[in-house]
Amino acid sequence: MTRPVYVILGAGGQGRDVLDALLASGRDVAGVFDDGDPPLPAAVPLLGRLDQWKTVASPEVEFMPGMGDSHLRLELAAAIRAAGAALATAIHPAAVMSPRARIGAGAFVAAGCVIAPEAVIGDLVFLNANCSIDHDCELGTAAQISPGVTFPGGVRVGQGAFVGAGAVALPGIRIGARAVVGAGAVVTKDVPDGATVAGNPARELRRA
Repeated sequence: MTRPVYVILGAGGQGRDVLDALLASGRDVAGVFDDGDPPLPAAVPLLGRLDQWKTVASPEVEFMPGMGDSHLRLELAAAIRAAGAALATAIHPAAVMSPRARIGAGAFVAAGCVIAPEAVIGDLVFLNANCSIDHDCELGTAAQISPGVTFPGGVRVGQGAFVGAGAVALPGIRIGARAVVGAGAVVTKDVPDGATVAGNPARELRRA
């Protein structure tokens, strides 16, 4: 079987984290597409603008949307799938992931993360450095989990939610779709869809 080649879409800070995980895992990274002129390791070229990614599409290439913007990740993933191309998954070798956990296509797990048995990491979820995702947690599509977040057992996170650095939730808490949890928040009750919460204990500030 042919060894896959990886291409990253987006080369900002989040994209460079993804690149680091792929390189540390010994993956063959052909390069990145980005609309700017980002700083990149010399061995990984800038291949063109984001809208040019189809120029390298082939059965051997797996694409990784590498931006922190969940909406843009979803849009690019839909285009990749519509074109019949494959989505990659990037797991840093310094992460610890139970073989009984599940991870979706296009997801990213950074160094220092610990993912426990029966946890479900959905498609396009980004887990940044040093997150703890305990047993039976479910993270919905394109959720963005910032560094140092701690989820004990049974926490559920909806599609496109954003959880700030160092936030903690009690067991069994539900964080709704598109919700925003502020950095350092302690979530003691369910967060509605589209709500923004912050503080200890976390209190609702507004709702989209």
